[in-house]
Parts: sequence; structure tokens; C-alpha cells
Amino acid sequence: MTKQDGKCSLLPYDVEEVVSLQSAEQKIGWGITAFDLPKAWETTQGEGVKIAVLDSGCDLDHPDLAANLLPGMNMINPKLTAHDDNQHGTHVSGIISAVNNDIGMVGVAPKSKIIPVKVLDKNGNGSLSNVSKGIRWAVDNGADIITMSLGAPRPLQSVRKSIQYAYKKGVPCFVAAGNAGKTKEVFYPAAYPETIAIGSIDSNFKRSDFSNTGKNLDFMSPGGKIFSTVPDNWYAFLSGTSMACPFAVGVAALLLSCSRKSNSKIEIKSVNDYRELLKQGTIPIKNKNYAGKKFFEGFGIIDPRKFTEWANTH
Repeated sequence: MTKQDGKCSLLPYDVEEVVSLQSAEQKIGWGITAFDLPKAWETTQGEGVKIAVLDSGCDLDHPDLAANLLPGMNMINPKLTAHDDNQHGTHVSGIISAVNNDIGMVGVAPKSKIIPVKVLDKNGNGSLSNVSKGIRWAVDNGADIITMSLGAPRPLQSVRKSIQYAYKKGVPCFVAAGNAGKTKEVFYPAAYPETIAIGSIDSNFKRSDFSNTGKNLDFMSPGGKIFSTVPDNWYAFLSGTSMACPFAVGVAALLLSCSRKSNSKIEIKSVNDYRELLKQGTIPIKNKNYAGKKFFEGFGIIDPRKFTEWANTH
């Protein structure tokens, strides 16, 4: 990831395999099975929750996403749609809310809705001004949650002001921690206390070697070799905290959807409400040298199985 004056970029990621629509019978990702998400879906699949994905846009015609897409915005060129000319934003969107059908894959909250907000170009670069405007636009246009898998190693003050605007409105900004490995701090804007910063684990529930560390790290989620949607009507395995962040967002969408049901005793009205609820449902990473240390794992791995227990008692 690079930082230039007035610029930010998506986090670097690894592409491990690309799969065509024709050959992609529905795959259930390891994060879905490891945390028994189908059990949570018996309570909610994220109905009624709108998530703004600030990224490179989205494949607006992808058969695993189209039904769950709401009108978005292209901050780079408002005259154009928010179509993804990179692939990163489509992959992030699929992790959250790919439709549970007979093809491709399924998202963590497969009935939640995505608002694509294009703030990054085909090379994954964007201006801080567009990111800032994108956050405010998302809040003002009904987003319940914002996710950003982008950033820089230095403060982004203009972006922080917009994050604080979202914070005051009760809209959480989940942000990928960064992929620079052991660091003194997670990257910005994940480092800001108003955000919820997400690091990555692999399928062995160990901290991914690439996942940033720091005192403002909040949680860990699956980010290693994640299968999801990419343009045009394809799928790919990608790795990075960029993939871990939308997984956490999907779980947050399940929590919000459940809390809105008439029989729920818990309301989610603030960013701290999300953080506190997620803290109640975590498990430690399996790295012996890092487990239990907030600098390396935040408050732990978000465990949707704990959500199921929560949903059944509230």
C-alpha cells in the first residue's frame, strides 16, 4: 500500500486462483463452515441491512450479487455507474452478501444489501477527497454499515472527519488493518478509534503473517484464501485483511438484522454497541506467542457461533 499527498489505495492482496462461472458450482467458503453460519441463518440472513462498500466499485451484473445491489455512486466520475474495473470491490461485496443460490459462493449475510461506492480507480488508487465524500454520501443515503478495505500508513485527517460524522450518526466504519505484517500500528484509517479495525486469520485460526498489528486492532476474521466474486461473472481466491474486513461486516449485519426484530431485547444504536456486542462473541487466535495479546489479535476472532447463542437468548 502506498501513500501520496492526497491519495490512498486499496490494500495489496494475493490472487491464488480464478474460477469461471460455468465451472463454479456453489462453494461454501471455509469461514462459512468453520463458524457454522448456516445455523445463524436460521435466525437471520441479514434482511433489511444496507452496507456501503467503499472500494473499486462492483460488478453490477454478477449473478451472485445483482439481486442484492442497491443504487450506488461513482465518486470518481458521478456521470458513470459504480462498475468495478479492478476486481477488489466485487470480491469484498461477495464476501458480505453473495446470494445463497446454486452457483458460485454464498456471503456471510446473504440477504443483506450492498450499496457500491466507487472511490478507487482501475489501479486501486483514489483521492482522499473522494473517500471522505463517499463516507458522507453513504451515511446520508441510508447505509447502516460502511466497510473500507483501503488506507495508508499515515494519518488521513480529512477521512477521519468524515468517519467522525458517521460515528456521530451511529454508522460504524469497519476498516481493514493492513497487510504489512508485524507493525507498530495498524494502517489508517483503521488506526482511528472511531473505526472498527479488522485483522486476518487463516483456516487454522492463526494470525495471518501479513496481518498488521497495533494497539488499535479490534478483531480478527477469515482473510486467508477466501473465495468470492470478481468481474465479469467470475470468482477468485484472494487473501488479505481486505477479505477479513467484509467477513466481520457480514457478522455485524446479522447482529443488526436480528436486533431489529420485534422480540429482540437489545438495540444497536452506536458504534460502541457493535464493538461491545462483538467482544462478547470472540475466541483467541491459535498462535501461542500472540494469543491473548490485544496488540496481535485485538479482542480476538469474531465467532458467529457465539452470535447464534446470543440470538437464541435475546
